[in-house]
Amino acid sequence: MNYIKYVTIVLLFIVTVFAQDTRPTVAILDFEGQGISVQEVQTLTERMRSEIGSTNAIRLIERKAIESIMAEQGLAQSGCVSDECAAEVGQLLGVQFMINGTIGKLGDKYTIDVKMFSVETGEAERTVSSTHDGDIAGLLTEMQILAWEIVGLQAPQRLRLQRGGETDKPTVAVLDFEGRGISIMEAQTLTDRFTTSMSSTDRVQLVERGVMSEVLEEQGMTGAECSSQECAAEVGAMLGVQFMVNGAIGKLGDTYTIDVKMFSVATGAAESMKSVTYAGKVDGLIVEIELLAWTTLGLDPPKNLIKKQRRFAEGGQMSDGPAGGTNWMLWGGIGLAVLGGAAVALGGGDAGGDISGGGGDGGGGGSTGIGTPPTFPTPQ
Repeated sequence: MNYIKYVTIVLLFIVTVFAQDTRPTVAILDFEGQGISVQEVQTLTERMRSEIGSTNAIRLIERKAIESIMAEQGLAQSGCVSDECAAEVGQLLGVQFMINGTIGKLGDKYTIDVKMFSVETGEAERTVSSTHDGDIAGLLTEMQILAWEIVGLQAPQRLRLQRGGETDKPTVAVLDFEGRGISIMEAQTLTDRFTTSMSSTDRVQLVERGVMSEVLEEQGMTGAECSSQECAAEVGAMLGVQFMVNGAIGKLGDTYTIDVKMFSVATGAAESMKSVTYAGKVDGLIVEIELLAWTTLGLDPPKNLIKKQRRFAEGGQMSDGPAGGTNWMLWGGIGLAVLGGAAVALGGGDAGGDISGGGGDGGGGGSTGIGTPPTFPTPQ
């Protein structure tokens, strides 16, 4: 009698709480194991339960409530593997969807098949699967990834990196630097050079610009509009990265200022803060950007970058060209950015590689100080 009261109270609590929430209600049954033990199946199923709750996409019934209902019916989770049994349990729980599946072993490979179906109609809402070649411990990550995919979401990058075995490198996303006195396109081009240089350190895993843009578009924003740390932290949480980098590039007369900050998404604490003031040719500004990518990570820059910095400090230039002439490298990058995206323009080059073109004068001609735009040849 007391047992029935407990179940009734649990169900009333669930109905009361969920009545105020419009997310779909879901219960997960222990998966069926084929070639692995019951304990291993329970551990892996519990990992999916934990991860699917963190998606915040559904309202998940607790394991205890499921066990209570099944005990009342004289069933064990491990024995309820058919869709008919799962649907019956789902009706007793009052949920909209049930998730069940199988985990099997074939030789040295493991397979996972997951299905979410409607309790009312019995129709499959979504199915996902995965094959893992390796130790059974790797299935923990697979279950976490499938937890996101079964509710129609992309798994965070941290999990995708774990799947690839790249867990030793911290995950980082770089937002477009804020431009002050320079154009948005110029700020994006310089940000891409910073990102390319940081990627060349081989010390971090960087989020691609395309992935970043998708997240920002979902929030109705662009990188230029997300300049505050609060916004950057929110984007970082959605990307599932450990660190975010944002900053600003300003121009005061013939002097440029660059401020860069890398902070923890989890705590908001600054991991690294760097500032540079530079007066000179724009090609030298690009070298400063590349150097900052290394020093922001606490790394010593390559010798070739340091040599370039010294040459600009001594008044040298990268290649022969008229003083105050067109900065072909940067304007070429911007031209390609207009056609196909700044990431395409600069993403393929080696950070710290030779920069070709004449040395544009930082204070010459244009309102932003980047130099006079070149005259591109027109198609015949």
